[in-house]
Parts: sequence; C-alpha cells; structure tokens
Amino acid sequence: MEQNDTWASFGSEYLKAIEVESKDDEYAIVGYESREENGKTTLVLNLERGDIKKVFGCNQTNLYAVQAECPNKPSEVIGRIVTFNKVQVQNPSTKQTVDGLRLQFKPVEEDAGVEDDGTM
Repeated sequence: MEQNDTWASFGSEYLKAIEVESKDDEYAIVGYESREENGKTTLVLNLERGDIKKVFGCNQTNLYAVQAECPNKPSEVIGRIVTFNKVQVQNPSTKQTVDGLRLQFKPVEEDAGVEDDGTM
C-alpha cells in the first residue's frame, strides 16, 4: 500500500475556519446537497478553490444568507463565488467560543463582457 506523506490526506472534507487564510479567499460553488445531520436537514455547498475541494455545511445564519441571495431555488448558488469572514461563535454542544465562518457572496456582474456605448 502506497503512503501519502502529506497532512492534507488527514484533513476533513469540511471547510474549517483555520483553513481560511484571508477574507479575500474566493471559493466557487460547484454544487449543493442536503445532508441529514443530528436529526436536521442541512444545506451543504460543494466548493472549489484551485485544486482545493471542500464542502461547507450551512448553519441557520448562513442558510438565511443563501436564501436571501438565491431566493427562487437552491440551484441558483451553482457558479456563484463566495468569500468567508471568520467570526467568534458559541459551540452549541460545548458552550465554548470557537472560530466560525460566515459566507458572503461576491456581487454578480450582470453585464460582464458587454461594453456600454451610451446608446439606448
């Protein structure tokens, strides 16, 4: 059996606050799914940043942000670019303060690639 001698091989598929180096790190949403976790259905976003592939489980606050940005249907998230802000949150199980992530959508450039010549 071949060994993979990197720490990345021991990491989680979930994006963690410690992995976000800057609030300018951009991740593309390439898919989504719902997962059953602790008796609740959770929206999970599939993310890519270069060769990095991660998933991000949305808590209620992040779910509200997704719904506000993509009000018609969840599939509207596909292709969107997001960044993450680190915040201090309370772990509901341990009641300890831990680092958490709040997603923020990059604005969609509706007229990207189209030059405005000033005519109507």
